[in-house]
Amino acid sequence: MSAMRKYSPLVVVAATLLLLPFALIPAGLTLTTATDVVIFAIACMGLNILVGHTGLVSFGHGAFFGLAGYAAALAQRHWFPGDIVIPALFAVGSVMLFALLAGFLILRRRGVYFSLLTLALSAMLFAIAFRWTALTGGESGLGGVTRPVLLGVDLGRPWVYYWAVAATGMMLAYLLWRFHRSPVGSVLVAIRENEERARFIGYPTDRYKLFAFTASATVTALAGTLAVFHHRFASADPISVTFSGELLAMVVIGGMRSFLGPALGALFFILFREFLSIWTPNWLLFFGLLFVGFIVFSPTGLVGVAARLAAPFRKRTVGASAMAGRTIARDAILPAVLANRRGAAGPVLTARELGKSFGGIRAVANVDIQISDRTLHALIGPNGAGKTTAFNLLSGRFAPDTGFITVAGRSVTGFAPEDITRAGVGRSFQITNLFGGLAVEENMRLAVQARHRKRVAWWS
Repeated sequence: MSAMRKYSPLVVVAATLLLLPFALIPAGLTLTTATDVVIFAIACMGLNILVGHTGLVSFGHGAFFGLAGYAAALAQRHWFPGDIVIPALFAVGSVMLFALLAGFLILRRRGVYFSLLTLALSAMLFAIAFRWTALTGGESGLGGVTRPVLLGVDLGRPWVYYWAVAATGMMLAYLLWRFHRSPVGSVLVAIRENEERARFIGYPTDRYKLFAFTASATVTALAGTLAVFHHRFASADPISVTFSGELLAMVVIGGMRSFLGPALGALFFILFREFLSIWTPNWLLFFGLLFVGFIVFSPTGLVGVAARLAAPFRKRTVGASAMAGRTIARDAILPAVLANRRGAAGPVLTARELGKSFGGIRAVANVDIQISDRTLHALIGPNGAGKTTAFNLLSGRFAPDTGFITVAGRSVTGFAPEDITRAGVGRSFQITNLFGGLAVEENMRLAVQARHRKRVAWWS
């Protein structure tokens, strides 16, 4: 891959940030609007860590945006007057800690239940913020937020603040670009495609999802902090479910599976709102119809529309099948790890008196299994005999009600699938179980990466 193509997303970001105000102002918009576009783009790219890359749909991410705004405003008003850096760091750090604790609880549920819990969190926090007048100002909000002079630079000037926000956006884009290309970033995509498969090749998916939830909330909190200093005002509106829905709509319309799609969605939303609101106060009705149209006709968003329009003009390379270039080396040498291996004394995998019941149905009872090194076994029986359940017990999908399992003399009874995999037990499935949306190379790399010491690296 050429350097230009490799870094093309960052080049696009830099060019957009440089040209954005000079494109919007002649169109009748203001520098305030340009700054809002960058702030919303940051928030949407943060939300996309969770929605597009991990496959977890949050209906309450606006809560982190609004909480960060309140935290920054309160910190500056009461503890650090005349400062902007420490209140901003305090706000982002506070929300990151809160998201870590909230994610630990919310991620205990999956699918629609996770989404509903995020919705409930947002609604609860909005009610608190709206009614706790003594702290948040309630309906009137918190004013008096200032943008002071920092290192001789007057952030109170609109152009200066825009370039400060643009520089922050550029830095964040680089960090997220590195993050999504890192081992952790690849695992998040694997969880989106097939969480069960990710667990059975050795990834503790709950920890990765908690990391994604916290990172997503932190980036969104950064956007909320920039917004409160931009408008010099904090209110409960961003914590509302409506605002969270707008963020999610921007991500979907831009393109969830794309790195820059959410930023494009933020730009589209702002332009749509500014221009259409001139003609009608019911612009949200038309935006909702447009959102439904994208869901039905272009789930990949604006990025997908652009890709389809450009497809006829792209050069297509048609090659032979993968097997056509296959060669066999008759003198191939086995890797040392295999060539030097000898059969281990005694059984490698042992299970004694395994039992498992589902309600009143006893699926497995008193199963004993011993498997020695370099031996092949088959488990034979009629349908309903409990063969699959026995494999599920051995591989950690279910915890046994009775009995124990050891691998190389080490007890793995009740271990999670990822822990049993790391202990040395691999699991394949009767029906092919792969990461369907990923290439063959990516499927193989994820399997190898699960045993690599850098499998939890978020930067390399």
